[in-house]
Amino acid sequence: MKKVLCIALVFLLFCSSFAFALETALFDMRNNIFKEARAIKPLMAASKDVILLSSMWDSCLMAVSQLDGYFSMVGIFNEIKQENITDSAIAYLADWLNTIKATNEINIKSLSGITKTVEPKSKVHVEILKAQFSNLNKRIDSEIQKVSALKASIKKPSVKK
Repeated sequence: MKKVLCIALVFLLFCSSFAFALETALFDMRNNIFKEARAIKPLMAASKDVILLSSMWDSCLMAVSQLDGYFSMVGIFNEIKQENITDSAIAYLADWLNTIKATNEINIKSLSGITKTVEPKSKVHVEILKAQFSNLNKRIDSEIQKVSALKASIKKPSVKK
């Protein structure tokens, strides 16, 4: 009986630690990019576009890692009391999002520059990733607006003497 209660408690703690991430579309986008990476990886073994597929797989993993980092920061951020939140902490979140967006722009630019692929499957994955990175950047723009609104809401009014 104690084991069941202990397992249930651990499960609840585990689920609650990801509650914020599950509320956003960013988490779904992260999962879609990860699924695309899983679809690309087996193609590398027999493809003539190995370098392209490897680069796309790396891009997917980088995007997933950056989003995981953001989710971790937001989780930590939610544990800080509002009166202890600083402008630099919020600026760091916004900078992280801008870094993810810049990385995605580089990925989109490099994928758009691909004019010749040997296999049609590679071309399909290029188009899928370009669309996913573009959608992710749109979602990041709205997330940056949320962070900016948070920054504006916690600014302490200056007291005139």
